[in-house]
Amino acid sequence: MVVKAALIGMIVWVTMAVFQFGFGISELNAFEPRFTCKAAECFNLSDTAFGWITTMFTIGGAASSIACGSISKHAQISRKNWLQISAALSLVGSTLLGTTSSMLLLSTARLVQGFGAGIGVVQVPVYLQEISPPSISGEIGITNQLAVVTGIFCAQAIGTWAMAYSLPWRTVPFASCIIAISQLIVGWFWAYESPGWLDGEGARIATRSGYPSASLIRERLWGHDAYEIVDRLGTDTLPERNANADWHTDPDFRKGMRIVAMTQIAQQFSGVNAILYYSTGILSKVMPNIASYIGLLVTIVNGLLTFPPIALISESRLGRKTLMVGSATGMFVFCSILAFSLWIASPWGSALAILCVIACFSMGLGPVPFVIIPEVLPSEYVSIGSSMGLGVNWICNILVAASFPILRNVLGSYDGHTGGLVFGLFACSNLWFAAWIARNYHYVQ
Repeated sequence: MVVKAALIGMIVWVTMAVFQFGFGISELNAFEPRFTCKAAECFNLSDTAFGWITTMFTIGGAASSIACGSISKHAQISRKNWLQISAALSLVGSTLLGTTSSMLLLSTARLVQGFGAGIGVVQVPVYLQEISPPSISGEIGITNQLAVVTGIFCAQAIGTWAMAYSLPWRTVPFASCIIAISQLIVGWFWAYESPGWLDGEGARIATRSGYPSASLIRERLWGHDAYEIVDRLGTDTLPERNANADWHTDPDFRKGMRIVAMTQIAQQFSGVNAILYYSTGILSKVMPNIASYIGLLVTIVNGLLTFPPIALISESRLGRKTLMVGSATGMFVFCSILAFSLWIASPWGSALAILCVIACFSMGLGPVPFVIIPEVLPSEYVSIGSSMGLGVNWICNILVAASFPILRNVLGSYDGHTGGLVFGLFACSNLWFAAWIARNYHYVQ
């Protein structure tokens, strides 16, 4: 089918929320030398203090992701309004981050940014599925991860540029402010509400709130063949949600939730965020002069290799399961090589292994766990299941962000403080999850 400009515009606006998530992940990576007094404009922070500021972002994300589903159920906040709240929190957090030098306020700013990002990662995958024609929902779902990696790249690129030309590091959070303002303006004046939300959770308040009908929004986004698509595929393909459904005892929910939780855990325990948060610090020990540039190259590879899954995710091609199992297996191989390369202090071996780890992640474990959330859960439980699954993701994110510097120091006497043994642990994790997904994941049409 021909994709209308209105649908493309909605996809761009919706995914700006997870762009901010990706931006926040890599926002401070290039500036670790400045924060920890290894370069000019010193903040006199220890490695542990810098790690704490980094971790505050994930703590905020975890809190808002977990709370999001429960609040949605009781307060009936629409998907569009959730993304506006996400943008407002990003604006407040980025503004504070760019205007303070206090450890307390830096941590608070990252916490508030995390609140906004947590809302985005819960709402965006479901929002995309609800505005997508069913025949291409998987392909459109990949744009979630594409926006994340684009945000990571932009933050790393601006940070590397600022470091190279001795520019203020505050350039990066101010760039995030501009994105947040754009989100708020477009959301206020143009963006459409989710038709899936209007059909389900929002049905009772949509009429009195003056929203266009779900069918009218689908026609505007899909074109005049919207009704034909719905009739041909059946109403079961369109998500319908019951805010009062008893998800606690539903066996289909438990089965689907198990898959959601395990794939989200697999994504975080793959080791990718240890690279995205700390690649400059990792590589500075083996190639100090160009570590930040390798970090930038990492984000470019991460972005470029998110495109192939758009063409491969269809079950008539490789499909969801093959992409995830192949991704985890490849990450097992290259995390093992990275561990060895760091241990023997091989600069180019380490750099190449990091790039290959990111490439494997981008092909499967990066995008696919978000795409499958609305597919493996019963439609009436997608909101609560998405909130729970992304909450698990954030908690694992916190564990990785907080524990990597500690593990690197604890195991340092065995690997020369290179971090090699930590990536050996990530290699084992990837192998286990590849086997689990191969055995337990089944595509749900």
